[in-house]
Formats: sequence, structure tokens, C-alpha cells
Amino acid sequence: MKTVAAVFPSLESAQRATRHLENLGIPPEDISVVAGGDDSLREAYMHEAKLEEGGTGRAAAIGASVGGGVAVAASLIALAIPGVGPVIAGGALAAILTTTGIGAAGGGLIGAFINLGISHDDAHLYEEALRRGAVCVAVHVDDPMEETVALVLVHHGASGINDQAEIWRKDGWTHPYPSDSSIRWHEPAE
Repeated sequence: MKTVAAVFPSLESAQRATRHLENLGIPPEDISVVAGGDDSLREAYMHEAKLEEGGTGRAAAIGASVGGGVAVAASLIALAIPGVGPVIAGGALAAILTTTGIGAAGGGLIGAFINLGISHDDAHLYEEALRRGAVCVAVHVDDPMEETVALVLVHHGASGINDQAEIWRKDGWTHPYPSDSSIRWHEPAE
């Protein structure tokens, strides 16, 4: 199994991609969506996802106009993640954040991303993307579906996290990890 992950500029484009993936037969529990950003962007995402304010509301039924595969969209919930703030999450990531307590302690989103199979280094970049208002989609698939999933994500407007990090660096971003990161590197004791 592999995890294919990418960032989207909007929740709408990410939801189109997840519906497409569900229609291809990928189980909703293998698809994760998380959206972050400042309060105004979070409110826009909550409105778009038909979530109620308060942090624990489940997504309202998505109308028939959405068409096919809506399980991930219907699973969206609002959460507060330490170090990131309020986010909207759905699918496997929402389950990880709510059932294992990772959202409240134990690594926040970085730990959840690592649980999904995303590398430690990339997990920090995805967390930074969320701080910047991006929407992240991660899909756990068998090797034969990896290329198909990547093509679907790109078709719906996704870009790779390293591409995004390169844009941030060109804009002056110099930290590979958030300055408030609790990660400390230590030399091994002799």
C-alpha cells in the first residue's frame, strides 16, 4: 500500500477529486481531506462543506446536485489542532484525529500525517500548507492504483507539496519546520 498526497487551492476542487476517487471504487476510509487557514478561510470552508459552527458538527447531507461518491464530503468535521488551529477534516484523517486523540496531543497533524504513511519531513510541509490555507488530500492505495490516483488529483487541480514548498522558499520562507515545532535534534550520547 502507498499513500498518494497532494495540496489543492480550494475545498471545492479537493471534494471534486475525492468524489472522482470514490467513483473509481476507492473506499472512503482510504481517502483523507483536511483544510486549514485563517479564521475567515476556515469559515468559508465550513460554509462550503455545510458544517455548523461549534467544532463538532458533522457535515449536512450533500444535495443530489453533487452526484455520486459523497462519503468523504459527508464525513467532514471541524476540529481544533494544537499549533495549527481550527481545521476541517474528513475520511481516514478525521478518524485518526478523533479516535486516537492525536488532535489533542501526541503530535497533532504531523503525527496524523505520519500515521497515514506520509514521511516525517513531508508531514511538516503539509502542516505548513494548512497554515497557509491549502487543502490536503491523502489517499491510501494499492501500488497498481498509485498512478491513477495521482492523475485524478492533478486533473482536479492538485500540486505536489515539494512544489508548494519551493514557491514558499522563493517568497522568503526559510524554515523547513514551523518555528514553534517541538521537535529537537540531538546528537547521540557517547
